[in-house]
Amino acid sequence: FGAATEAFSKKNTNCTIAESVARFSEVCDEALKHSIKVRGDMSVCLGCPYEGEVSAQAVARLAQELAQIGCGQVTICDTIGTGTAGQMRAAIEAVAKHIPIERIAVHVHDTYGQAIANIYAALECGISIFDSSVAGLGGCPFAPGASGNIVTEDLVYMLESMGFRTGVDLDKLLAVRSILSEGIPQEPLYGYVAAAGIKGADCAVATQG
Repeated sequence: FGAATEAFSKKNTNCTIAESVARFSEVCDEALKHSIKVRGDMSVCLGCPYEGEVSAQAVARLAQELAQIGCGQVTICDTIGTGTAGQMRAAIEAVAKHIPIERIAVHVHDTYGQAIANIYAALECGISIFDSSVAGLGGCPFAPGASGNIVTEDLVYMLESMGFRTGVDLDKLLAVRSILSEGIPQEPLYGYVAAAGIKGADCAVATQG
């Protein structure tokens, strides 16, 4: 996990961006010796709680550095959930100038309710790898005010309804969610599908890869 801004890098990993990449390089070298794949996640690509707006060019520079040290995949992360579809598209297009689209992933939070829109924008750009969490759990202590990750149940519902094959059983996801509600009752659980239910709203049969 690196960061697209110096301030967040220092807060999250107590080092500069350059220092973090040097550390990651050692990890990549060792991993590649053992044929272990490495993914480089880039925090605060669409907005930083300490520096504000983040340029797509800054994200692309970090992505290039991560690819050069051996990361087979890089992830554009909207850590604080303030990004919009336009910003997501700009970041992807900037990174895709240097890294094949199939090696780019997306990780979004839903603080401002833009997560699904950002996922849709990424889909239009050709992205097919997305992070999510059941009931929207997750977050970062150095991202004040940010909500959890995009809700897996909502993401699967959208993708399957669009004809994408996810391989994920929505009913089983909801069953896992109910277990979580009992196991960690102190944590808030999010999600539109869970609140509304899926009765009478069968997802489309998947036809795409």
